[in-house]
Amino acid sequence: MNFKKNDIVRLRNEYFDKIKSKLFFPQNIFFIDKFLDEGKSVRLRNVDINVPPSEICPVKIDGKEDRYIYYDPVIAADVVRPDEVVKCHHVDKNEYYLQKMKTCFDSKGRSYYDILNEEHFVYVHELQHSKPFISRDLRINYKLTPFIKPLPFKMKLETGAMVMTYRKYLDTQHEWDNFIKVYIEKEICQSKMVATSVCTEKTAYVLLFENDNHFDAKYAEFYINSSIGKLFLLNKTTNGKLEGNVTIANLRKLVIRWVNIYKECCVYLECLTQVIYVYEKRLGEKEPALTGLLSFLSQVRDAMVMEMIMPDLFKRANFSILKKWKQDTDAIMLDFYLAEDASDKQIELIGKLIKAIGSTNDGIANEMTKYRIYMLEFMRFAEQNKMDL
Repeated sequence: MNFKKNDIVRLRNEYFDKIKSKLFFPQNIFFIDKFLDEGKSVRLRNVDINVPPSEICPVKIDGKEDRYIYYDPVIAADVVRPDEVVKCHHVDKNEYYLQKMKTCFDSKGRSYYDILNEEHFVYVHELQHSKPFISRDLRINYKLTPFIKPLPFKMKLETGAMVMTYRKYLDTQHEWDNFIKVYIEKEICQSKMVATSVCTEKTAYVLLFENDNHFDAKYAEFYINSSIGKLFLLNKTTNGKLEGNVTIANLRKLVIRWVNIYKECCVYLECLTQVIYVYEKRLGEKEPALTGLLSFLSQVRDAMVMEMIMPDLFKRANFSILKKWKQDTDAIMLDFYLAEDASDKQIELIGKLIKAIGSTNDGIANEMTKYRIYMLEFMRFAEQNKMDL
């Protein structure tokens, strides 16, 4: 068979049964990612194994072997007035791709379904080679439900805090003196914080926590600043990029999730990350180590939230960021949290933390090395299963 990169294929059943315990999904269907060693082995997307070409099989167009393929065409942007809410377009990943193509048409008014029927394709990769304008929007609906467990503790953000625009907050500022404030910026960017305890010129919204509730306010910052939090605040990602704008509607309906035993160390991590963020902005050029530390802590935050939501994915990969972070840093982080207003003490504790992070070969730094191997795949799984999380 003449396979190419991005072709949809399957594995011989015997070989799939042999390696499926190492996979993160139960379906025998894959995209070819690349060919290695001049075609002597094949790397499949989401599979960290080099596969012999003899184990690769074509996928029949029969409603059985190809039943997990769906069609996700690019939809032209809506025209939205300033006072209107942006419409959400959600693809039905459970809709069989050929069924979807009955509602998609070319410039002459012919349905893609009829166009494909005229060609009498037997295998999916034949369709892909002949019709690249269709092939680029084919996706695989991996069923990750077995790896996703509902967290015992979750709460809609607007249940625990008042959510309002920054402009409305300024108009009524005197009413909120006894509330803890979390400031939310409008723009979402992968490398920047969205939620902080200090307002900026980019602040667009404010979360107000009553009863001097510093702890839940800080956890909200931790969750919102994670990649998962940003993913849930966006209507849609483009090419896997976490970029776009926060809307007050998405902010209000955001569900905050946590595991009680780890909630405290998550709060400590967020306190540390925001302090490093301030120091890095002021001293980054003089102290380049701060930039590296900030990036590391941001990745730890992302991994911790992802592990709380999809624990079985981490168990299957045989590592835990939550356990190692708590084990390596608990004592130091408690001191850091208590020294929130003492900058000299904070700097001393940051030094201790850096030593603790790299002090053992089986500590958090080693676990994060493992996580980076799977990081992009875990995030892709989260994007694909956003509605189920």
